[in-house]
Amino acid sequence: TINITQPSALALTINTTTTAICEGATSTFTANVTGGTTSYSYIWSTGATSNSISVSPISTTSYTAFITDANGCTINSSITLTVNAIPTLTVNSGVICIGNSYTISPSGASSYTYSGGSSVVSPTINTVYNIIGASAFGCTNTAVSSVTVNATPSLTVNSGAICLGNSFTISPSGASTYTYSSGSSIVSPTTTSDYTVTGSSAFGCTNTAVSSITVNALPTLTATSNPTVLCIGSTATLTGNGASSYTWNPGALAGTTVAVTPTVTTVYTVTGTSAAGCVNTRTISLTVSNPTVNAVTSPTAICAGASATLTGSGASTYTWNPGALAGTTVAVTPTATTIYTVVGTTTLGCAATRTVNLIVNPNPTVTAVSNPTAICAG
Repeated sequence: TINITQPSALALTINTTTTAICEGATSTFTANVTGGTTSYSYIWSTGATSNSISVSPISTTSYTAFITDANGCTINSSITLTVNAIPTLTVNSGVICIGNSYTISPSGASSYTYSGGSSVVSPTINTVYNIIGASAFGCTNTAVSSVTVNATPSLTVNSGAICLGNSFTISPSGASTYTYSSGSSIVSPTTTSDYTVTGSSAFGCTNTAVSSITVNALPTLTATSNPTVLCIGSTATLTGNGASSYTWNPGALAGTTVAVTPTVTTVYTVTGTSAAGCVNTRTISLTVSNPTVNAVTSPTAICAGASATLTGSGASTYTWNPGALAGTTVAVTPTATTIYTVVGTTTLGCAATRTVNLIVNPNPTVTAVSNPTAICAG
């Protein structure tokens, strides 16, 4: 009798943590055998001879394990490892101005994770951000977004004060180019105003500054003269009001009040300056009365005992001397040649004099004689 022992049939299972990997990853296969004898030999389609193998294929691959026990019984089994591609990730880099934000826009994957926590970043210095892109299968790749941060220009701008009617030049510095809320760097506000200046750097970064222009009013200037009409040789007082200091022309006279003695009618200009340095002008006309008095006699020569008429012109009233005679025309009967002086006075009270010479010719001394002094009739 021969007793033949028949071992249980061989059974093979291949265990693995995953049947799908991403490119570059590793999967481990382990052959688990039951039945047969307890001594097994292994050989894989890769040539490996251990019960476990680790593989990193570049594409989807099938692996077969061949098992032989001590009795020469064999069994084999295959498993397929799917290889999923790593996403080809691209991402933008760029330049911003400090204080601005930048949007990182990756492509090539299904979902993304940002080292900055968000796709919108606002770095204050040059910064590199790592972006992890994942495919639908969970395969990942990493790309880098470099964000360069340019500083905003350190902008300064002048402010100042002007007098109403004048202009002011805004002079900013610290940037490459400038734009003005007024449209121009030269402004002529009529009231105190603020102007915004936007300065741009060579990189296009901007900053703003404000130029404040104070507008000072012109002095409300008045000018008076006392009197406004005067006689030649007399003095008038000019008075300014409404400013802090005054200059009068002609004459370049300084002072709130000045005394002038013009010889002809004159227009005086006063320049008044306020405490803020603003200037205004006013004019005043000072009339100078200078009567031209004439005197004539008709006739210019008389005989002793006769009369002549003296006539004045160029004034309003007349006084004749000697004699203190008043009137435009007066009759005189001098006994000797006489020089008469007339004082002509205008309605303004201005006076002028003229003289006229009236010649008096003596009457002839006539004598009569008769020779003889007595005669006979016939």
